[in-house]
Order: sequence, then structure tokens, then C-alpha cells
Amino acid sequence: MKILFITIPWMKYYSGEGDEEKATPLCGYIFQNVNGYYYGYSEGLHTIAIENIEGISSDEEKAEDVLVVWTSKNAENQNKIVGWYKKATVYRKAKTSLTLDSDRVELCYSIAAKSEDGTLLPTELRLFELKDMEEGISFENDFELIKDVAMYTHNYGGEKFNTLLNNKDLTAESVLNFAEYEMYFSKADEFLAKDLYGKAIRCFNKAIAVEPDLVMGYECKGSILLSLKMYDEALEVYKKAAQVEEDNDEVCYCIGLLYGLKEDYDKCINYLTGYIEGHPADSNAIAERGIAYYNLGNIEKAKVDFARAYQMDSDNPVFHKLIKYVAAK
Repeated sequence: MKILFITIPWMKYYSGEGDEEKATPLCGYIFQNVNGYYYGYSEGLHTIAIENIEGISSDEEKAEDVLVVWTSKNAENQNKIVGWYKKATVYRKAKTSLTLDSDRVELCYSIAAKSEDGTLLPTELRLFELKDMEEGISFENDFELIKDVAMYTHNYGGEKFNTLLNNKDLTAESVLNFAEYEMYFSKADEFLAKDLYGKAIRCFNKAIAVEPDLVMGYECKGSILLSLKMYDEALEVYKKAAQVEEDNDEVCYCIGLLYGLKEDYDKCINYLTGYIEGHPADSNAIAERGIAYYNLGNIEKAKVDFARAYQMDSDNPVFHKLIKYVAAK
């Protein structure tokens, strides 16, 4: 069986939300949904000897359909299973690229899996104890251990800690009825303060149904989806907003940003250029367009945009990092 054990620091959510440490752990935020995928374990481990996974040869660059089991030591120093990826792809060499994601300049990962194939256990349900393992990757050949873990992960039907919205959350309307349109947004803010994203989106859906020709409902829904890194869904909402209000600059910017996050860089550049023409002092948009140019291989235009953004705001550490990054290429 293709299986990989990885021991990581103990955290609650592994998503950058809630009670997480300020510094991103070396394993990355392994249960942070990024447009339908989880990414993990890159920094500090740029090469994985995947030939130690069953059925993988030394000349292969990736192992597919791997069960990746994440373990961590609790306060009693017991090594517990905290979650897993099913059907994961494990790369021999870490994948790196510049990204328009505001949380990071560079996306770097060694393992990827669809979010729907991942399970993060609530802390009180992290009950499966394993033998002590060194922090990092373990290639196990203990048949009984592998069998027990495979059976456990296959049959698990309990609660999950994953923050994923389903189609009903995205499309259903709130059952609440307010006399004033703005009350839907006030109620949505209350839900967002409690991280109840699905209920907040339902409020925005109701606002859109009540006033389909007002762009505000679309913008608020799109903003939440963007913050949740649901790029496909957010893009569809912003496209609808653009139909309602064609000359809305912020909508134009968000569409360009989302195309960049989805790695459709030609469309990203087209929209961001249109936005920058009306907002030449927006250094963030200029830097983001530079990243799109860079990922298309147009290094010279990337350098121009990075230099322009840096000149506007030389104290911005991201712009400084981009200047250094492109200079090294």
C-alpha cells in the first residue's frame, strides 16, 4: 500500500485561523483549502525519497494515490493521528512558484490532495496512538501498523474539523426576512464574527435575491469566497457583479486577481492593466501584475512592475522580496 507518515507540531486547525501560531509551521497550513486543494510539507524538506513508497521507482518524479497520514505529539507526548490525505500526490522535489496569494509570496509544497479527500480530526477525537516517530517523514514497513491505519482512515465516519462549504451553503438563501436591505449585511457580519461563513453567504444570497441589480451583495459574497480561497466560486460571483455594473473598478481588479490566483495569467494581466490605468498609484496591483508576467516567462516586464511597486513603497517587505527573487533568476 502506498502510505506515508509525517510527524508535525501539534496544532488545532492547521489552516492559519483560530488559535494558530503567528509563524507558519514548516509543514505549512496543511488543511487550508486553496481552491479545492490542500498543500503541505515543503519548507525544510525540498526532496522526498519517494522510491521508499511501495511501487515507486527511483526514476519517478511523483507518487500518486498515496495515503498521507499526519501525526503529532500531544501534551502527554503521545504520537496521535491528527488527520490524513487520501489519493494524495507526493513529489520528489518541492514545487515552487510565485503566487498572487496575499498570505505568501511563494507557493511551495511537496504534497497535494483534493480538499474533499482530506480529514482533519477535532482535538478530542485524536485518539489513534502510534509508536514514537521522529518529526518529519517516516517510511513504515510494519505491515500490522499499516493495515490498522488503513482500516481506521477508510472506515472513519466521525466529525471533521475541515472548514469546507458545500453547494447548499453557496446557493441557499437565508430564511430571515428584513424590512431594510442593509440588515442582511449586518446579520452577515454577526455570522462572520463567529466564523459561520455558510450562514453569512446565505444572507448575501438573500440580499442578491431581494436586490439583484445592486452590486453590493455580489461584492460581499465574492469577498468572503476570495478570503476562503474558493477562487472558482468567487470568480463566478464577480463576473455576475460585472454584468450588473460594468464600470466597477474594484470588481475589475478582483476578477484580474482571481484569474491570477487560478493561474490564467493572460486574463489576469488584461484585467489588472485595465484597473491600473485608472489607479496608477495602486502598488499592490502593479506588483501582482508583475507576478503574472513572471509566471508567463516575461521577466523584463515583471522586473519593471516590481521596481515600480517598490519605488512607490520601499518599506513593503513583499516588494523587496520580489525584487530579490527576480534578480536571482
